[in-house]
Amino acid sequence: MKQQQSPMMAILSEKINSSTNKCISYATYMETVLYDAQGYYQRDQKKIGREGDFYTSSSVHPVFAWVFADYFDAYCKDHQLPFALYELGGGSGSFAKQLLDYLKHMKPHRYEELTYHFIDVSVGHQNEAIKQLAEHDNVTYFTSLDDLQQHEGKAEGILFSNELLDAFPVHVIEKKGREIVEVMVTMDQSDRLQEIHQPISDPRILDWMSWSELELPDGFRVEVPLQMMEWVENVADVLARGLLVTVDYGYRNEELLDPALRQGTLRGYYQHQLIEDPLLHPGEMDLTAHIHLDALIKKGEEEGFKEKYLGKQRTFLLEHGLFDHLVEHEGRDPFSAESKLNRAIRSFAMPGGMSEAYHVLIQEKS
Repeated sequence: MKQQQSPMMAILSEKINSSTNKCISYATYMETVLYDAQGYYQRDQKKIGREGDFYTSSSVHPVFAWVFADYFDAYCKDHQLPFALYELGGGSGSFAKQLLDYLKHMKPHRYEELTYHFIDVSVGHQNEAIKQLAEHDNVTYFTSLDDLQQHEGKAEGILFSNELLDAFPVHVIEKKGREIVEVMVTMDQSDRLQEIHQPISDPRILDWMSWSELELPDGFRVEVPLQMMEWVENVADVLARGLLVTVDYGYRNEELLDPALRQGTLRGYYQHQLIEDPLLHPGEMDLTAHIHLDALIKKGEEEGFKEKYLGKQRTFLLEHGLFDHLVEHEGRDPFSAESKLNRAIRSFAMPGGMSEAYHVLIQEKS
């Protein structure tokens, strides 16, 4: 006797059973379990920090946001740009609060000139951010780039995202002999999710493989980021002049051919544990895939962006004033604000630390 399905499993079952081959792409699966009304990002509960499923750099210490605040400020001044920031995928609003609090305290004149646009598709995130940012009246809220453009028109300033693109739905393909097949998601007779290989039916996938110049060895998997390609087009349409700043984990093409990555990079994070099987805990687990840095750069160039910077997050922070925030103090209390700040700075600067897992990519449109 089958157990009663959860709401998410019922949604997946309907999509799978109504499809032509009784299976759906990984892109459809991710879109459903992450962004559906019953999906992970729409759930009204903590996702980031100790009570959630993962940490981000801004959840470690506000100094991460302080360094970016100074960089954004200097760039806008140097290039005679309006001091306008657009955070894409703003989550709970932690980064925005840290940046705004810092500017309000340290650079009040620039704070008065700043307009901050918070963009996130999640209703839960929006509500949490509105509470966190209640004291800042220079923040406007949008659900998408289309929503932003409809109300604000073209943008001039800096578009910023931190760990956004890794959660975009991706197709998964695998090289089997001389053939490339798509890895799809289906259900067995016991309503358990499982993978199945199918011939590629979406010509955009093979077009992307040819365009990306990524040659898969036999037995290798890779994620195909069609939605990221569309996103770059949308960003280019919205941003008239300024920067696109992307902070995320990713690989260059040659790195994706490392034997350690032969099974691809799609993974889950559930209660601070890395889950190898992305089909576990549907709707209750975050899913991520390392972004294709070469594809992001190449697509950006086609859309009018010029690569300005690509480096490890650790290097970027060090090059742009991380150590300027160190403070001298004589207190021995390890829980003092000064001790926490200096410890955080050391963790961001430490070789092999979490900051080396992320890249900072800066693309300029002028």
